[in-house]
Amino acid sequence: MNTPRLCCANGQVLVDDADTVLKLRTEHRIVGTLEGSHPNNPLQNNYFGLPLILLPEEAALLLEQHAITLDGDAFAWPETEQDRVRFGLFKDLHGRGYFITRGIKYGGDYLLYPGLYE
Repeated sequence: MNTPRLCCANGQVLVDDADTVLKLRTEHRIVGTLEGSHPNNPLQNNYFGLPLILLPEEAALLLEQHAITLDGDAFAWPETEQDRVRFGLFKDLHGRGYFITRGIKYGGDYLLYPGLYE
């Protein structure tokens, strides 16, 4: 089994390979957030491309499961008690089968989706 090598820069874990993004979504239910500009139209802001940026919770879970390895900066998360509580909640929700994305747009920590990408 080939473990994906991801880049950690400035505390963010980046995925720059489309096959790895697909593997993380289909095999691990990790969604992340596409943040890159689209190569055919870099000035628009409706559609984003690679790299995919993982939530700290997603990166920590994948590291705990030995599903990824990291190159670049050291990744030290969770650091605080609040981070540990968030990570515990994230692991519980992920363990229940949800796909989890950022919930900031709606004033929450997470948005949960059952069965997405299945």
